[in-house]
Amino acid sequence: MVDSANPEALFGDLPKLPQRVAPLWGHQTDQLRTYFDKHKETADVALELPTGSGKTLVGMLIAEWRRRHLRQRTVYACPTVQLAKQAAEKAENQGIRVSLLIGGVKEWDSRLLHSYEAGDSIAVTTYSTIFNSNPKISDAQTLVFDDAHAAENYVAGAWSITVDREESLFDGIVEVLRPSLEKHLIARLSGSHGGSKGDTDVHLVPPSAVLRHEAELETAFRGALTEGPRKYALSMVSGQLAACCLYISGRSILIRPMVPPTLDHGAFSGAVQRIYLSATLGGSAEIERSFGRAKIARIPVPDEWNRSGGGRRFFVFPELADRTGEPGLSVGELVNRIMA
Repeated sequence: MVDSANPEALFGDLPKLPQRVAPLWGHQTDQLRTYFDKHKETADVALELPTGSGKTLVGMLIAEWRRRHLRQRTVYACPTVQLAKQAAEKAENQGIRVSLLIGGVKEWDSRLLHSYEAGDSIAVTTYSTIFNSNPKISDAQTLVFDDAHAAENYVAGAWSITVDREESLFDGIVEVLRPSLEKHLIARLSGSHGGSKGDTDVHLVPPSAVLRHEAELETAFRGALTEGPRKYALSMVSGQLAACCLYISGRSILIRPMVPPTLDHGAFSGAVQRIYLSATLGGSAEIERSFGRAKIARIPVPDEWNRSGGGRRFFVFPELADRTGEPGLSVGELVNRIMA
């Protein structure tokens, strides 16, 4: 195995497979060089690359370089199983060895897990593998999060509890909060005055009310959530309900942290470096809030990409077309006419 000097050089050292991408685009090399020159030792760093610009390859090259050169256990996490499969396929097409660890832990191939643990491959998995009360992968030294702009619900989900309207716990929580809720809201939630599950308006319970009734809420949750995934979510926020937001509607109740307490989650905070790949980073600390980090360094979109781009996606909705004109026109024919 070649020990490449940097992630950019690694690309040239990978096997010359027929299906590989070659060469790197200019904006990809810019990102890789900026990362290596300025942020290879930064604890938290985000790379901004729009959809279609090859950000998966950039992330995989960094992950593979850290695995080879720094001898680190490396994980590449995606929001969904489908995206994890796609990322693994792209890596393998480049000659990067990965261990695809998705689905139930009992379904994992033990050989693939051991390959990751020995530092012989990159583990490709989902966010939920990292963010849960008992993460199976808890010893990563490098974590790469793809599609980090869409991560908020996947990260906070480990600390979130949803209660449906049909559950007795729903009424129990409403009863606990009754002294702090407005009368018209109580009426809507109890089903009087026309209130029902169809009432989709969502109300944020004042944080002061959650703090005031924290002990009673904790008792209500503990009494009802004795098994299943929500029991584990409760264990993650137990004693910290006052630091959570409580949303309530005619359909359900949701309680989740204002900011996910990832600092206390070893599977995440224990990594030497966390890398966030995002199509858009924004300017209001959205990514910091989503991952519970105080500061994340940024590598913005290279100027060359903003000037040239990589094409735009074209969506066709044939079912919305006026069928009185040319009813036999296929989607392919429509695209050909537009592109002509």
